[in-house]
Amino acid sequence: MKTETQFLSNDFRRLYCDAAVHDSFSTFHPISFRRVLPFPSQELVLDDRCLLHAEEAHLADKSDDARRRVVDEYLRCALLQETDAINLKPTVDFFDTDFFEMMGLVYANAGMFRCALRWYREVIVQLETQQPNSRSDEESVYASVGYCLYSLGLFEEAISWSKSCIGPRTMADRLCQELIAYELQPAGGVIQTTERSGSRTRYTISAPETSNVSETVSRLKAAMRAIAPFQEVYIDWVSPETPGAEMQPDGYPFKAEFDASSLLRHKLNLIFATCGQADVLIGKGYKLEAKRLLSEAVILEPAADNSMIVGY
Repeated sequence: MKTETQFLSNDFRRLYCDAAVHDSFSTFHPISFRRVLPFPSQELVLDDRCLLHAEEAHLADKSDDARRRVVDEYLRCALLQETDAINLKPTVDFFDTDFFEMMGLVYANAGMFRCALRWYREVIVQLETQQPNSRSDEESVYASVGYCLYSLGLFEEAISWSKSCIGPRTMADRLCQELIAYELQPAGGVIQTTERSGSRTRYTISAPETSNVSETVSRLKAAMRAIAPFQEVYIDWVSPETPGAEMQPDGYPFKAEFDASSLLRHKLNLIFATCGQADVLIGKGYKLEAKRLLSEAVILEPAADNSMIVGY
């Protein structure tokens, strides 16, 4: 049964309204989640006694039987479709911490983002305390948190969280690529590949050779060191006729970087939250601050242009 939050039961408050849960959300990304609570009076939630008891039992037990009971309750409360529940129940014995991620996804799909954050927090705490080496393999849950914060209109938290998850390297790399593109534009050159190995980054530039290639590369590397002092930069200048990078053997230190991981989700969360926060600032009359935020978004997304900030 759906009910407005001013009538929340003690069971619901015990499971979802404990501020201490959100205060200890993440060690690696210590962003304040205090504005997540309380639940606004107009927000609809599922305050169902049997559902809450099933979730609470799983939180305490984490057994396969407890997981199956949660799936049954999600089906009964129409949080899951029957076909999804049928497919999920036989596989619950394969789940571990990631069952909490599934719970968060169920609530996020239903638009109940505060409830989703409650279970994403359990995933993150487990990853950061018991399986720190696998954190990068579960980066999607961090991106899901950013999406929930954005969807709740908590733009400041979404921006801080996404920036923290991305780290300084992405923004520095974007500035470095913009610098290279500016230098190569007169000659019609392009960045062929970007490869990484630890703190080392290698840019392969495809452009016609000129008499001052060495001087240009030295100037670029000096500028990049100022932008990203934590990054060791290599630049390979090749002719346009040179074939693109091929699959390298095991042990080859550099790996080509493709924007096909959760990094893309972090970037989208950051761009959307930045635009949302800019609208808030415009509403308060802070146009210059809004333009600054939008300029960051343009730098982060090279496909964007200054038309984003027209009207601001």
